[in-house]
Amino acid sequence: MPDRRSFLVAGSVLMSHAALEGVQAAFAAAPRRASFFTDAEMATVAALVDVVLPATDSPAATEADTHYFIDLALPACASPEAQQAFRSGLAALGRDGFARQSPEEKARLLRARAERDMALPYDQSFFKILKDYTLTGYFLSAIGATRALAYERVPGGYQGDLPLAPGQKAWTL
Repeated sequence: MPDRRSFLVAGSVLMSHAALEGVQAAFAAAPRRASFFTDAEMATVAALVDVVLPATDSPAATEADTHYFIDLALPACASPEAQQAFRSGLAALGRDGFARQSPEEKARLLRARAERDMALPYDQSFFKILKDYTLTGYFLSAIGATRALAYERVPGGYQGDLPLAPGQKAWTL
């Protein structure tokens, strides 16, 4: 499965969406119940996000409620085509009883899906959408931001006077 750092390199379609701020506010305030997906779909989404980001030395994606973030973000930020691709992917995996499979079988099924989806455009690729929304939701959560990433409240500490070399750009705040 993808390395957590790959998010920083690959970027995110979701991060550039204008509706993301509203999704973040709703996620912070929302009671944790599905509003877009059915209970069966949510069970599959929860199982999927934990395959993408399993518990390691940092918490799993479900511990950060990443599956609920996806439930809020997908209808707000994804195109109708991407929403349909995601629901179709969920339905296909749900028919196979994905949430009830062993961790090894879940990883195998998702890896196979990823291989099939990689050549597809983003809005048609279940895996690309899943990865994007999972990583974005996880790393925007308090758990992802403070327990998976290095958290420094004031990076590098305060230095009030930094010498600049001739022609060097100043730092922005």
